[in-house]
Amino acid sequence: MTDIEKLSKLFRAIVRNYHTFGAVWKNMELGKQAFRLMKGLPPVVEGEFDTQEEKATLLHQMLEHMNETSTPRFCLEVREYIRSLYPDYEDNNEAIARLQDYLDPGLSMEEYCAKYGRHLKFDPVERTRQWEEVIYRVEKECDKALKDEHHYMGFCFIYWSAKQKVLKRYGIDWRSPSEMNPHVMFD
Repeated sequence: MTDIEKLSKLFRAIVRNYHTFGAVWKNMELGKQAFRLMKGLPPVVEGEFDTQEEKATLLHQMLEHMNETSTPRFCLEVREYIRSLYPDYEDNNEAIARLQDYLDPGLSMEEYCAKYGRHLKFDPVERTRQWEEVIYRVEKECDKALKDEHHYMGFCFIYWSAKQKVLKRYGIDWRSPSEMNPHVMFD
């Protein structure tokens, strides 16, 4: 299988996961595989991406199918590469600034939320390198543990509880969205 065929297969899987409830987490690993392949290809591949801007756009589309705050350092690396291909891509440059702010320990979670219009607070531990290094494994373990659980009203609380337990095994004390936003009704 050629790299282009592998990329096509990866991109199809990324889109499928994005449109499957509860499967976006799988795109963390698929995105990393796709990015490694894309970086190994020249800036232009005739018939696939005929300009550097088209290659940048493909990577941008990949990121649109991921939760960038789950792996902000990786996504920032991809976005920096996109900028090297297409420096004037304004959407990408704005996303870089947003990710840099997300990772900036000098910008509090409250300041970040206010600056970017996020209404739900999140646990600042989600911004750490430690989080990013384990989150794929955590999501995979949660998915396995909850595979027979129906996704009905209230499932988010079951999921968050499972996620807290798994994260605790990795040495991370995490507060769920309901803990961070006690005046918000979820589900």
